[in-house]
Amino acid sequence: MYLFFLFGLLCAAGHHIFYSTLDGRIADRQLEMLRYGAVLAFATKAGLVAAVVVAFRQRIWLTVRSKLLSVPALDSLFAATDDITALWNAEVYRTASVAMALAAFVWLAPLVIIFTSNSLSVELHLNAINTTCPNVRSLNFDKESLENWRDPTIIDDLIGQSVSTWNSTTTSPEMEGWFDYYTAFSRTMEVTATMAIFTQQTVARTGVTDDICGGGWNCSYTINFTAPGYKCEELAKGVGATVGQFGDHDPPKDFGIEYLLPKGNLSYQASTMGGEYYISQVSPVSTGGMPTELKPPFPKNLGAFRTEPIIWVGYAERVDTVPTNRSVPGFDKAFIPHVFACEHYETAYTVRFEYRNGKQTANVTDRQYLRRVVDTKWLQDEVNPSPHDEDEDGPSRRNSNNNKNRTTDGTNDPTVAFPQSSYVFPQQVQRYGKVAAYHSVGKLLRDSMQGWLNSENVLNPIGDTKALQTKLLDPRQKWFPFPDLQDRLRSLYEDIVLSMLADPRYVSVVWAANPNIISGAVADDSPDHGDSAYPCERSRNEIRYKYHARDLWIVYGLALLIALTAIIVGTRAVFANEGVLHDTRFSNIVAATRGPALDKLGWHSQGAVTETLLGGVDHGRHLPRDIKNIRVGYGIVPLSGQDENPRDPPYSSTTPNSGYEPYSHHMYGGEDNTRVPGRMWDVGEVRYGFGLEGDVRQLLRSEGIRIRGRSRGRSPG
Repeated sequence: MYLFFLFGLLCAAGHHIFYSTLDGRIADRQLEMLRYGAVLAFATKAGLVAAVVVAFRQRIWLTVRSKLLSVPALDSLFAATDDITALWNAEVYRTASVAMALAAFVWLAPLVIIFTSNSLSVELHLNAINTTCPNVRSLNFDKESLENWRDPTIIDDLIGQSVSTWNSTTTSPEMEGWFDYYTAFSRTMEVTATMAIFTQQTVARTGVTDDICGGGWNCSYTINFTAPGYKCEELAKGVGATVGQFGDHDPPKDFGIEYLLPKGNLSYQASTMGGEYYISQVSPVSTGGMPTELKPPFPKNLGAFRTEPIIWVGYAERVDTVPTNRSVPGFDKAFIPHVFACEHYETAYTVRFEYRNGKQTANVTDRQYLRRVVDTKWLQDEVNPSPHDEDEDGPSRRNSNNNKNRTTDGTNDPTVAFPQSSYVFPQQVQRYGKVAAYHSVGKLLRDSMQGWLNSENVLNPIGDTKALQTKLLDPRQKWFPFPDLQDRLRSLYEDIVLSMLADPRYVSVVWAANPNIISGAVADDSPDHGDSAYPCERSRNEIRYKYHARDLWIVYGLALLIALTAIIVGTRAVFANEGVLHDTRFSNIVAATRGPALDKLGWHSQGAVTETLLGGVDHGRHLPRDIKNIRVGYGIVPLSGQDENPRDPPYSSTTPNSGYEPYSHHMYGGEDNTRVPGRMWDVGEVRYGFGLEGDVRQLLRSEGIRIRGRSRGRSPG
């Protein structure tokens, strides 16, 4: 009994330890782990039930020694842990309630297995760790300052790409007057910008999630870099508002609130090319932009960035969708005109990249505008005529024809800006290379915005602008600009800039951990990712084991408490049974039922006799009714030679099935207690066994009785 309880307790503790080791682990081999847990639960249940069964046996022997029960009640009592139908006898609950409570636990013990199986479950767990991720890239436009198109950067057998293309004044750097000057943005950059514009988001490189996060992981990180950006400011809002200066810049001609709905006809107007760098700086030129007629020294302003064009945008915000033309009432109040302007700045960015389920999102969390890309003011009215225009008949007339914009500085670029000391010249090689890169990226944005959209007839707008291809205009609102157009413009430009990371061939794409190292297009496969490892947060949703220790110990605690109570009850029963540990083995049952006391009864009914004669076997199912009413107990019973004792009650068995009918209590002097203290026989031998009411003397240990002398029978157990 005690060993069984200890075994059950150890199995319960082992179950707890096993599940504790699984708690929080990735839920692999789930069926195997659950089976191990079920084995431990079965073992715990088996140990506790075995302990309770042993205690139950001690209790039933104490019960039959101290109480008289009917034969059916005895049947139910001895079969209570084996036959569930034995639990339906009401008498046994009145006479042996403690024993039946223990039997009930035996039948309810399988619930221990059922309930403990729920103590280990699986749950979706977000595993987030701060670590480093390989192949994290950033931007460094200083690399554009150092790139030489004659000796391009080669990484992993791929030619590094610049965002700009170049012309040269001579065929050889050793020739007089040699320098390179800007032509336009590169075709590679044009592809990148076009993808960002058309997809309306930052372009992600194929496989970037696996390269950075690793298979099955999500990750996020924050990078900081300096790149071009547009700083915007609203200048006017509402009908009749006046468009003022943007800093020291004047608005362009043929631009203003009056051109916008509801007073004008335009829903969108953008002027983005004022002071634009002139691609054909001089003419005529040969391949590569080398002047064919001009000789060194070349014009001072040849190739110079004189200014960066301001983006001027006017748009009508549609606040009422009902009016569709001027004939509809409310048309004049259906639109709110806005004007804002943006200037090109070198900008410090803080960008948060997140990769979730293979999808990239980029969010600019902070931007600091550092300095203007070109710090000049475009003088839009100051395009000086060429001095050759005054000499129509002179020999210089021939040369002036090549200067188609009639400028005075020897170039074709009509732009004049102030101060000229802030021009960026090709001879300033490193600064010029970076400004050229910024100008290339900005030019792609400005090209996509330039133009107008006429929405006089709201249902049939007419326009001349690439803005229809961008995320600036809303197709669901008849191509009217989005109300947050200023923020969308800035976001569109940032999409173009950040999309450069999708093509690591750019020389300005570097490792975030080492901004001086150009990354190239191939992933860093070094063992420790020394160049590319960058702080990040990795996360993934995992199916992990969840151990509910409280639930397990509620079930086991209750079961252990019941089992411990049963052991206490069983221990007390053992002491009450004179220290003898009883059981219900066959030999002990035979020893307890052997003797003349029970042989006097007619145990077979007529039905049982008939069944036996027909070849059947009677298992006691057909007891006579009067036999069922006889009360039986366990104690000292007389031997066969003592039946004539005058104090013994006579038996009456006039018929085979008459059963046993004891004398009334008057024959014993009015006493009705068969368990009176004292000995029933003073001499002769005695035997322990089952006897009928009146025959058996039930002796309790509490009475302090000891039966001495030789006994032919023995106490069961």
